[in-house]
Amino acid sequence: MAPNRRERDWPVPDAIHQIQIALIRENESETNLLAVSLNQGLGEVTLADRDGAVHLLRFLKFWFNLQSTVFLTAVNILDRFLTKMKVQRRYLTCLVVSCFSVAAEVHQCNIDPKNLVFISQSKCSVKDMERMSEIIRKKLDLGPGKQLMSVFNYLNHFQGLLESVAAQFKTKGLFETILKTELLLTHLEVIMCNSECASAKPVVIALALIQTELERFLSSEIPSKSSYYSFVLLQLLTTVVDLQLICLIVPMEFTSCHKNITKALKEYDDHSKTYPHQHLQWRYSSRVLYTTKPSWNYFTTLHTILEE
Repeated sequence: MAPNRRERDWPVPDAIHQIQIALIRENESETNLLAVSLNQGLGEVTLADRDGAVHLLRFLKFWFNLQSTVFLTAVNILDRFLTKMKVQRRYLTCLVVSCFSVAAEVHQCNIDPKNLVFISQSKCSVKDMERMSEIIRKKLDLGPGKQLMSVFNYLNHFQGLLESVAAQFKTKGLFETILKTELLLTHLEVIMCNSECASAKPVVIALALIQTELERFLSSEIPSKSSYYSFVLLQLLTTVVDLQLICLIVPMEFTSCHKNITKALKEYDDHSKTYPHQHLQWRYSSRVLYTTKPSWNYFTTLHTILEE
């Protein structure tokens, strides 16, 4: 494939057309996390604060048992707001909860505002969250029914195109083994918690993640598989290179993003890095706290283990 070919010459013209539409709408959801670290004032949100906030969003996603699309939309809303506005650190938790509420509303997920505020322990009221949500909608022009473009959309388009290519080579079964949707979404959530990875364009993040997954499968599974797997992976990797040309991705930008994603996933697999997280505390009423205290007349006596 080449970038100057006519649309009817593509193997899957419908998928290419969807990608082209997404690229046209890319500016609507553009983020620039590098601007957060520039001209930073005292008490303003840093990239480390942003990463901690995204981890809180992921915790809320798991707590309310929502889809990855809600989390990724909330991250996109948060990053866009931080790109446009200077935010003081003391307002960040309220902003995070409000972004999650707006994202849930976009995807028509019914969440009780009181439960959301209580579980997040953001120390803000429901009215504070509603006021902040209104500010977010106004600043980001989030009207009713407006569809947002996030990295999930590009990942979905690219995966659909690669699946169509695999179907043409009659290797769709192997494709589902190589690129598992659930694993892709999990890894996408992980890298979006890292500002170094999330600072790239969404189209670059999605394509670099796919190439990373293909390379990880190549290094771990191919030695124990037949050469037929190598043929399928070669076709998919070739398509990824062609997609870089179609999307006009700068090679240096793609290489940098791919390197950051590989590093982040390795740290995730090795558990070698402790990410910032929300310090949650259990809240009890005075009555419950009193009844759960150990009684003075309660003892646990363990029998002595005699050595032979």
